[in-house]
Amino acid sequence: MRHLVKTGAAGAGLALSIMGAALAQQPQGAPPAAAAAPATPAKPSTPPQPDWTTWGYDQERTAWNRGETTLNKDNVSKLKLLWSTQTTTPVSDVALATLTTPLVAMDVRTPSGRKNLVYVLDAFDTLFALDADSGKIVWHKNFPNTLKPLRAGTWLCPNTANATPVIDKQRGLVFVLTSDGRLRAVSAGDGSQRMAATDFVAPFSRSWSLNLIDDVVYTTSGRGCASLLNPRSPISAASTVTSGGRGGAPVTQAEPGSVSAVDVSDLKHPTVTHFFTSGGRTAGPWGRGGVAKTPKGIVVQTADGPNDPAMGDFGESLLELTPKATRLMDSFTPSTWPDMNQHDLDFGSASPLVFPFQGRMIVAASSKQAIIYLLDAAALGGKSPDHSTPLYTSPLLANENKQGVEPGQGVWGAMATYETPDGRRFLYVPIWGPPASSAPVFKNSAGPIPNGSIMAFEVTMNGANPTLVPQWTSPNMTVADPPSVANGVVYALQSGEQTLQIRPRPPGSPPAPGRGGAGAPPGGGRGPADAPPAQGGRGGNPNDFNAFRATPVSNLILYAFDAETGKQLYSSDKIITNWTHFSEPVVALGKVFVVTHDAHVYAFGLGK
Repeated sequence: MRHLVKTGAAGAGLALSIMGAALAQQPQGAPPAAAAAPATPAKPSTPPQPDWTTWGYDQERTAWNRGETTLNKDNVSKLKLLWSTQTTTPVSDVALATLTTPLVAMDVRTPSGRKNLVYVLDAFDTLFALDADSGKIVWHKNFPNTLKPLRAGTWLCPNTANATPVIDKQRGLVFVLTSDGRLRAVSAGDGSQRMAATDFVAPFSRSWSLNLIDDVVYTTSGRGCASLLNPRSPISAASTVTSGGRGGAPVTQAEPGSVSAVDVSDLKHPTVTHFFTSGGRTAGPWGRGGVAKTPKGIVVQTADGPNDPAMGDFGESLLELTPKATRLMDSFTPSTWPDMNQHDLDFGSASPLVFPFQGRMIVAASSKQAIIYLLDAAALGGKSPDHSTPLYTSPLLANENKQGVEPGQGVWGAMATYETPDGRRFLYVPIWGPPASSAPVFKNSAGPIPNGSIMAFEVTMNGANPTLVPQWTSPNMTVADPPSVANGVVYALQSGEQTLQIRPRPPGSPPAPGRGGAGAPPGGGRGPADAPPAQGGRGGNPNDFNAFRATPVSNLILYAFDAETGKQLYSSDKIITNWTHFSEPVVALGKVFVVTHDAHVYAFGLGK
């Protein structure tokens, strides 16, 4: 199996370990040695901090800023737009995520004194640092990519930077993954280089938010977008399939799905390892939060694709890997995975979060399938031989017609969690599309939710296991991005984006090529499992395909809700006229930061 590849700073292969069947290292049905619940409740790995230094706030991806002290339920209704700044980034129909989710660091030493800074990476490899109080650009640093992709970009595979960076506050660094596939470390204060560019993933890979855990930087790569330009690279060595060859397209190796890690404890000698979730583009993780930390390692969700661990294929699963992503420790695969695969319900469309509850560490996961699974981090799949028994399975919440796309429904992104001062635990779920007829009745509702919503649940105990009790739903959203929480307030974005991927055809027209449904090939009918997304999208003119997907149906709206009751406390309404794609609201230092497709950064706060 293709699982551990170790490389040095320049990306030269130092060692290649071809491992046996990963699941065979742990007998099927036998829980790990650490299966017993701890005697005392586990706690988050990092103390509360007021900054927002990584996607989802912390290593566990809870999206709960436990260190925010200014904004609360009593004053959030007074939010107003403090500033907006347009970066110099060109806007493109191909790059839907023009700017990454903001990161925030307080009291950063800069050449002009100590400042609170906001960082965003644009699609074209420029890192911006903005003054959090004024919006002024303090510095920016571009990292030119001289490589040429093998395929023209589309919105599915734009050949651009995509991963939200991560801040190392202790060392004053920002780690950045650029479109050439290299990881860089720069000074948080002035952008100067602190670590040489290190080959991390393949060039033009669709990689996702960085996470920094114990001096190791992680990312995930999915969708098979990369150009494998170096046939001797470790990633090329792990690829077992080729793609292309039709319509004059070149035959190339297919990028395998992967989790990649760089040990940056010694900036002069970073070491890279990879865990491959397949030998081609199937089963690639593309949840926007990337990996989340568990007590033993990291967890990640994988997308449509074959599920045959003995062959190194881990489709439709949640995997727990050892630190540095060197081997598989545990896994969970929904028993419905063949149906999910058939209908393009991508378990990899979302990323997991981890939180303590009643003496256990709980891993929460969902996807386009719109079912929530609560798992015990000590034994993800329970005691079943096929690793498919969760602690709790919710009813179907949405996506009753099993729509993989056209339009997108279910969970695309990530959930958030919060614990009240008196110990009540909540889970907040961003849903695309209307609720299913089997969805539970919520205690509080703001009316019909045909396009999308935030669904809020309280986590309680039902006998020995946790369960979810429905609490409230938000107003209708087109559509809901992942929420965040601070001081008893849930912040949520209506993204305004188009959830259809192909322009609707006139009645009587033949179906678009390459679409899925019953009888479609594995992977939701997207064509051969090893094929990258077609240059023209999924049939038709690529420019029309991109322009349609980049045309919004509404505007971005920032909402604030009471975390326990769902009462609406604030709405930005029409203040922002543009839209966003695959982002989240960032709450830090008494402000809420959001970005839009037209390359603007906005800050909301109380003002004076």
